[in-house]
Amino acid sequence: MNKKLSTGLKFAAFLLLTALLLWFSFRKADMAQLWQGVKSAHYGWVILTVIIGVFAYFIRAQRWRLLINPLGYKPSLGAVYNAVVIGYFANLLFPRLGEVARCGTLNKSDKIPFDKLVGTVVVERVFDLICLIVVVLATFFLRIESFGKFLRENLLQKIAGENYFSLIVAVVAALVAFAVVLFSLWYFRKKLIRHSPVKKAWSFVKGIGDGLKSFAAMRHRGQFLLHSVLLWGSYWLMAWLALYAIPATAQLGPVDGLVVMVLGSFGIIAPTNGGLGAYHAITSIGMFAIFGIPENDGLLYATISHESQMLFMIILGLVAYVQLFFAKKKLQ
Repeated sequence: MNKKLSTGLKFAAFLLLTALLLWFSFRKADMAQLWQGVKSAHYGWVILTVIIGVFAYFIRAQRWRLLINPLGYKPSLGAVYNAVVIGYFANLLFPRLGEVARCGTLNKSDKIPFDKLVGTVVVERVFDLICLIVVVLATFFLRIESFGKFLRENLLQKIAGENYFSLIVAVVAALVAFAVVLFSLWYFRKKLIRHSPVKKAWSFVKGIGDGLKSFAAMRHRGQFLLHSVLLWGSYWLMAWLALYAIPATAQLGPVDGLVVMVLGSFGIIAPTNGGLGAYHAITSIGMFAIFGIPENDGLLYATISHESQMLFMIILGLVAYVQLFFAKKKLQ
């Protein structure tokens, strides 16, 4: 299939999924009440969450620098920050494009090999996944009566029914199959690498391996872990403080903010444009199931918190693109 056609079809599929989830989220909403809620929200809290969001971009940029430095490259914080912002901006246009976009941006601005940058991003994502799992487990035990019940009824039972043993067997079987495939590729690597496409792929994988080694070679692992804590702490503050923007959620506390952050994280990682639709659906349904907040009010919270961050992200992304454009012109 033509590459452009394939990319176009993928983009259309993601856009359709986003549109369907937005329709699903807003199909029963009282739009007049929702709009009134948007107009009467306390935007001082929203502005504060946006400021924390910008702070989180800088934390992510500095954490990424800590992974890049052991590779022998010293990009400025400004260059890495621009790449991070452009990555987030790209995710709004095409889901999962952000990682490629930020690596490509830093590759152009600082001439750092693309495949090595991909390796550092893999390390980042692994740590983010670990952080998310830790936060979900902590939230589960802190709110075991409400959040634990929500996870059990809306996730585990829908995946495995009442028989959790079958789910465990399926997961173990999948891991074993993956390990067998990896071992086979490694065992026959000398024969496979003779073929040009495999050779190119191996070169790319090797570059990723170099990036993964950057964590082992990192002198400041403590700083990396601290930045990871600060990053997820920022996400928690953004979710919690935004609750005070509307009366329906203002009574919820910091632990409840942690629950809302976890719900939002499930929406953001969904393959939609910037989490649109998925974030709104999961957050509003979860807030109703866990806290008893009417879905229209949960949808109002999701709309204000998500769209405020998205709007500012678009502004920062456009500014970063302009800076990159003029930097390239200056070099030429």
